[in-house]
Amino acid sequence: MNQPEEIIRQAMGRRWADIPVQALPETDSTNTRLKEWAREGKIAAPYLLTADCQTAGRGRLGRRFVSPPGTGLYMSILVSPPENTDSGKITILAAVAVCRAIHELTGLQPKIKWVNDLFLRGNKVCGILAERIEQGVIVGIGVNLKTPPGGFPPEAGIAGALDVEINRFALAGTIARYFLDGMEKLDTDDAITYYRAHMPLIGQTIRYPQNGQEKSALV
Repeated sequence: MNQPEEIIRQAMGRRWADIPVQALPETDSTNTRLKEWAREGKIAAPYLLTADCQTAGRGRLGRRFVSPPGTGLYMSILVSPPENTDSGKITILAAVAVCRAIHELTGLQPKIKWVNDLFLRGNKVCGILAERIEQGVIVGIGVNLKTPPGGFPPEAGIAGALDVEINRFALAGTIARYFLDGMEKLDTDDAITYYRAHMPLIGQTIRYPQNGQEKSALV
């Protein structure tokens, strides 16, 4: 049987096969692990980490990201983009990568809810968290693959799952391939075009928190 890291590398393709990959059965948070390892000088960008479950998964604004074992894909990628790269553009690239990877492997087509959530059948199936550190940017991605026994807990809100047969390591590698390909083409409009085409909110005004205040914008 192929090891998880081997499955991930195969899905990433030859172009990215030399990138360090590690698959853990459990961690507190894949973003937290990469952040600490990078600051301690143990790793450098690019680096990919996955975990079967997280005991302290995090979302935007410090929210808890429910990460039970055996039901999801939890991964983080450390990259080193050009210094002035907007973190929002990196989040867009990640959302597009997840959409494309899910569609490639399952035929399902999630929709993107600005700025970092993916929805399928009206439920949130993926969350993305990009964090900038001195050593680069860490992009955390959590995808709900299966509905947990008994359903999602109340704090998960309107969480849903893909609920199709899929190898989470193959999905991790495919997401990484699309994301890293996109990082090489930061100055193109390909990702933005795809992003807008898969947003159901185009043309609507959205409200979002920023620096303790509520802002609004036309999407």
